[in-house]
Amino acid sequence: MEGRKWEDMEMDCLVNIFGRVGIESLVLDVPFVCKSWYKATLNPLCWQSLNFPIDLEYSRFRWFVNPGDLIKGAVNRSQRSATRLDLPENCSNKDILYALEECPLLKLLTLPSSVIDNHEGFIIPSMINKLKNLETLMLQFSQDLEEIIAQINLHCKNFVFLSVTNAEISSDAAIAIVTLLPNIKGLALRGCELQRSDLVIILNGCKELKYMDVSNCIGFESDDAEILNLASHITTFKCEGSNLYDDYDYGFELHCSDAIGYCASD
Repeated sequence: MEGRKWEDMEMDCLVNIFGRVGIESLVLDVPFVCKSWYKATLNPLCWQSLNFPIDLEYSRFRWFVNPGDLIKGAVNRSQRSATRLDLPENCSNKDILYALEECPLLKLLTLPSSVIDNHEGFIIPSMINKLKNLETLMLQFSQDLEEIIAQINLHCKNFVFLSVTNAEISSDAAIAIVTLLPNIKGLALRGCELQRSDLVIILNGCKELKYMDVSNCIGFESDDAEILNLASHITTFKCEGSNLYDDYDYGFELHCSDAIGYCASD
């Protein structure tokens, strides 16, 4: 007997599968297989995770003339149901504003370093009040980090995970984390410039941490006995490769999906 064809699967099953394939396949592959698959991609549940590649130039999206059209099209398909948004490099303030206004249910937001170089100005702190459901924020910059944290404290009551990579973490930022996010469950400061005294402040102040990644940082030694003792209550603590001084350059992906599981509510 001939097996069942993929195109004959129940629509609910197709939607469940297509919501997991990634946005590149969802835009460029799935809709062109057959009519039933195309119809399934019109369901907004397929578009809850808008995880754009960080650099569109090195992805299959490089053929899009205007990245803003790509972002807007995907956001529109989600019909305000998206819970994850990873924005690519070099998107305009207009694109960011549109995406955040049309994604009120976001739980995870990733912002690349290019947002601080936007000639239109830096708008991120003023946008946090639109993200009432935000749980995880992943940044590749530390500009205005204290103000961003203050806005999270005011507007994001379910917030549990902050990631800042390849940036300088000031003493004021460390104090803001402890003062305004004392119950945070996960903190990733991978590849950052972080002074030992500021790390001690964070470890003493954030007692609810389950996950912390300060690997490949500059400002303290990875085998510092006091640091390791202060971090002993943290389920997963990563500090490999950290040094007091900068011996060589580091390059990292903005990626913390392996850590987010540690931050789920008990």
